[in-house]
Amino acid sequence: MKKTFFLTNDDGVSAVGIKALESYLKKINISFNTVAPLHEQSGAGHSITLHSPLKIKKFENNVFAVSGTPTDAVFIGLNSIVKEKPDLAISGINKGANLGNDITYSGTVAAAVETFYNGITSFAVSLFIEDFSTFDEKTFDRAAELFFEHVLPEVERKITPEKLYSVPHLFNVNIPASIKGEKIPEICWTSLGKRNYGGEVIKRTDPRGNDYFWIGGDQTHFSDIPGSDCNAIIDGCISVTPLKMDFTDRSLLNDLKAKKN
Repeated sequence: MKKTFFLTNDDGVSAVGIKALESYLKKINISFNTVAPLHEQSGAGHSITLHSPLKIKKFENNVFAVSGTPTDAVFIGLNSIVKEKPDLAISGINKGANLGNDITYSGTVAAAVETFYNGITSFAVSLFIEDFSTFDEKTFDRAAELFFEHVLPEVERKITPEKLYSVPHLFNVNIPASIKGEKIPEICWTSLGKRNYGGEVIKRTDPRGNDYFWIGGDQTHFSDIPGSDCNAIIDGCISVTPLKMDFTDRSLLNDLKAKKN
């Protein structure tokens, strides 16, 4: 296992998920720095604050909060707080899955993308929770254990530590919250699937007669795509999806270049 970690998230610096990561690293005496948003920033995507001042709040010698988005936290953390480049970055553990097209909205994934852009192998780690009303937050501790003891070693085994840390890689990891006891879920190497959100917009009226809206809808439905992260997590597996941040449609680009004017 590498020696220095950078931890961040979108649920806020005091969220149970990031505390589970910190606790595990403390237990095995591994160095880390946490720089996360001061407050929850779920759904912030890759937004960055350009027109308002940002503040840093220090909680411990290696734990800091930034009064902005996940991207703000990473940007300030790596450029102003952390003095040496970390070996690996983890964003999470998010309370709720980030599957398929979630990644374009997710502050968890955006934070991992930002650390990846800084040349660091990065993991976005999330918990798939089917029933929030019965969810036990102690599951985060088990999820952290599974990540460090099974997911990360398996990624290192497949890629080799030399390649994994000399060239930055980016992974989206989802762990089923149904994990219990000593059972170790299968690790599935997946592609991104497709969430079906339902498109519900809830309209209400405030006491002054003004309309306001909540974006809602059932977010538990997925398209049935074999080999996808959505299918894997429904089957009770830990999904690990390698991501690539090249948006270029190279097939179309080559076709356009090949056609004569």
